[in-house]
Amino acid sequence: AVVSTQSTGTMIENKRSNHISGVVGAFNTIMAAQRGEVPCKVTSAQPLSDDHLESLRGALGKFLKENEKLLLDTATDESLIGGMVVEIGDKRVDMSTATKIKKLKSALSLPL
Repeated sequence: AVVSTQSTGTMIENKRSNHISGVVGAFNTIMAAQRGEVPCKVTSAQPLSDDHLESLRGALGKFLKENEKLLLDTATDESLIGGMVVEIGDKRVDMSTATKIKKLKSALSLPL
């Protein structure tokens, strides 16, 4: 606690207080990794049912090492139309209907 108080004080003295939240976020990320916690955010067009959540946890758990723990955070975004976007670690998989439509439109606009 003394180190963090001194660090915060030094940042304020050096007019770097706008960076404190970034430092705290980085520290939390490092500590979560140390504890084997793997953050995962799943955004779907509709809220996921308990059955879907359980199935999703099982599927994502297969990508974890034995000593890692999945920290699943869910959100909804109706603009996805359908499907979901999964962000785990530094990976992002977009399986949304909106992205599929966008890619299809782009492909159809190319000359043959």
